[in-house]
Amino acid sequence: MELKIVVPTHIWEFKPIQKEWLKSDFYNIELIHEQGEAPSGRNVRQKYTEIFANQDVYVNFLDIDNLIPMKVIAELFYLAEEPKIYMFGQIWHTNGIKRLNAKAENCLPARCDIAQLFVHGSFLKDMVWSGDYENDGQFIAELHKRYPNDFVFVNHLNVWYNALRPHSQLYNGQIITIA
Repeated sequence: MELKIVVPTHIWEFKPIQKEWLKSDFYNIELIHEQGEAPSGRNVRQKYTEIFANQDVYVNFLDIDNLIPMKVIAELFYLAEEPKIYMFGQIWHTNGIKRLNAKAENCLPARCDIAQLFVHGSFLKDMVWSGDYENDGQFIAELHKRYPNDFVFVNHLNVWYNALRPHSQLYNGQIITIA
């Protein structure tokens, strides 16, 4: 199995951190950093959606300030015997509280985050990224609409939101569970 992690970026100082963090001699991971248009690198996400469509690879579209724990990657490689769409839970930072639960009713804009999603290339055909800020939620919602029976929700492991920018997203001074 191959995992392609696509990171549209405009904050280049995070690139070496992600590169070192996601380096593995055991798992076949390719980390792709490319300059992306505001607000979310939609052009980069669209480019690699088209490149990896119908390929036998898993793809994760990671925001530049998020990280994936190796436990999540190990679980993905363990689970991925046939093409599926895996959605993991998400916590604030690297040791924070739960931010997002992986479940069908959260496959909506503002209730999910693209870092949670690992999608097999066979599900990317004809998928389009909008220019909206919430295009990750829209993308996940469309995938879930098209392929609801192919989603696998994993909540006992979490990806990390804003791991490289802790305390940058406080809500009224609090870190809260969104969904």
